[in-house]
Amino acid sequence: MAGLAGGSIPPLSPPRRTLLDRMGNLTGARIAAPIVLLVLGLLASQNAYMTHLATAALIAFMLAASFNVIYGYAGSFNMAHVMQYGLGAFTCVYLETHTPIGFWASLVAAVVVTAVCSVLVALPSRRLSEIFLAIQTLAFALALAELLINWPEFSGGTNGLYFIPSPEVFGVLLLGGEIEYFILVAVFAWLVFELMTRIHRSAMRRRFTALRESPRILESVGLSESRTRLVAFAISGGVAGLAGALFAHFQLVIDLDTFSFGRLIALLLAVILGGAGYFWGPVFGVMALLLMDEISLLTSGAQDLIYGIGILVLVIGTRGGIAGALASLRHRLGARRRARTGTTASGVPSRTAEGRVTSPPESETEVSPILVADAATPAAAAAVVDRPEVERTLQFTDVVVAFGGNIAVDHADVSVSTGEVVGLIGPNGAGKTTLLNTATRDIPVAGGDVLLDGESILRKRKHDIVNLGVGRTFQSPKVIPDLTVVENVMLGGDGRAKATALGQTLYLPRAKADDRASRAKAMALLADFSIAHLADERAGSLPYGVLRMIEIARNLMLDPAFLLFDEPGAGLTEFERDEVAQIIRSLSARGLGIVLVDHNLPLISAACDRIYVLQAGKVIASGPPAEVFAQENVIAAYLGVSQ
Repeated sequence: MAGLAGGSIPPLSPPRRTLLDRMGNLTGARIAAPIVLLVLGLLASQNAYMTHLATAALIAFMLAASFNVIYGYAGSFNMAHVMQYGLGAFTCVYLETHTPIGFWASLVAAVVVTAVCSVLVALPSRRLSEIFLAIQTLAFALALAELLINWPEFSGGTNGLYFIPSPEVFGVLLLGGEIEYFILVAVFAWLVFELMTRIHRSAMRRRFTALRESPRILESVGLSESRTRLVAFAISGGVAGLAGALFAHFQLVIDLDTFSFGRLIALLLAVILGGAGYFWGPVFGVMALLLMDEISLLTSGAQDLIYGIGILVLVIGTRGGIAGALASLRHRLGARRRARTGTTASGVPSRTAEGRVTSPPESETEVSPILVADAATPAAAAAVVDRPEVERTLQFTDVVVAFGGNIAVDHADVSVSTGEVVGLIGPNGAGKTTLLNTATRDIPVAGGDVLLDGESILRKRKHDIVNLGVGRTFQSPKVIPDLTVVENVMLGGDGRAKATALGQTLYLPRAKADDRASRAKAMALLADFSIAHLADERAGSLPYGVLRMIEIARNLMLDPAFLLFDEPGAGLTEFERDEVAQIIRSLSARGLGIVLVDHNLPLISAACDRIYVLQAGKVIASGPPAEVFAQENVIAAYLGVSQ
């Protein structure tokens, strides 16, 4: 393996794996899951109470896992979730008792019905902010409860449903509370666990996490925010419906009070205490609640007190729940181990604060901690970007942007072609970023047009504009702090994946192939930017300059025709800005069209073929940098003096 600074790196002995490391290895978890369920079944078979408790715990796990998808991963508070859980229960029982299709077909139908209803809940509010989405789901929950209570044939009304028939398998009656029914629930719990592992390993988790942390990033990589949210609702609703159907045949008696808001609060507590957004969160959350329930039963005079104290201890003592605390402990122990061995999370020799590789000695050549050490590397960074086959143009034609009575952009005309770098400069408030935002539809125009290859893009959706070949960075680097560096970059390739949403969710072979190709390309970009050694580090723990490189690399995953850079030199040192200029020039040499907004005039001069100067929203000068900088009106605009 080639060293980051040009030297060779000797093979490293694998570090010792702790129990926490093994918990992070989902391959091991997938192998262990059926074994754990088998052991649990053997223990539960010893007495009826243990069988009942173990069955209830597995159903609770499935419900918690479904809520963790929508709330923990995707960040949407679905207040109708428990009602969807109940809808699955009532649907399965109704179809089983009122139609000849039997238990198994009724179970499948219940999953489909709840998944579809969950999507219908989110569909009208898919473009709303999270608070309004929560209100929308609350309204649906109340409406569904009213519907069910007034449809006694379906739900039993205020009395509920009694004498729910038990399913049979090969003539064996699976009676709720018996070990045979536990086996049935254990099989479905294992299937849900397997589904969660596949989601966690796939591009779908990256999409859900981006939806939770920064929906704008999804749009910036060509992925639809609303479609991603609908997929999350569908998965969550379907699994909740499955849990509800199994719960009905476990209890044998259900009514609307079973699916009240009190259960929603318990569900929310389980997910938060276990660790919302963490793979192991539902497991730990259910275990914590069961443990507190058992302790409270032993002290019948202080049940609520024990329950409350347990929750307070877990909330105060663990950040991110139990799973979050264990993940933090694992990270700290791993950091200490890597500090002793001089390696990073990827097993690559680490760098010092000055950007030196700590091992081996011969590779200790001074390099930038952000970019590459040698002049050839920026060209290498561009080598992984596909050159546009024909010349393309991006034109801002007579663009006007107004905020109330204030004109931010005043009849601006700017154009850029593939293969050139065009700069936008001007004092603060001149309208530079506002003009860029019109191309990505972050800001509506009051007049004029934005043309891509002669066709207007103002009526296209944000993610469609990206897929047409227009990428951008932001004034402050936008990354997903809870994803690793390589996952942040891979997110840029997820919009070009060939697998369908279902294929990504189930992590089918096509999705695995997409991931392998995406990771290889992402690692190539990170290596070219000399940050491959940080590939498995959480992005939220890294310095500003590295975040800027992650954002640029993520955009290059899109193979864009145009890149809109919004102040890429902000927060960087002079040496680092020179490196940014080299990268921009190399990208231009590969045929990309670059629009560069920055206040640093040396960076503009070094990188740009042409520049436009904006003042109060108007273009007051344009041309080669040297000519424009010599004009008196440009000097006056920057110095703030009259001509």
